[in-house]
Amino acid sequence: MLTDDQKRQRFKQLQAKNYRASLLLEGIHLEPDESESHESVLAEVEHINKLKGRYAR
Repeated sequence: MLTDDQKRQRFKQLQAKNYRASLLLEGIHLEPDESESHESVLAEVEHINKLKGRYAR
């Protein structure tokens, strides 16, 4: 079971990840965070690009 501090930390990480993903969807490209691996950022970008293609009008 997670402690309250661990839950807060996970929430903040997820919140930051979702914020970066929403910026990418809007076309704003940021430098990858040092805490994230380059590969996970690339996988995230690829996933976002697939979603853009699927939902493009």
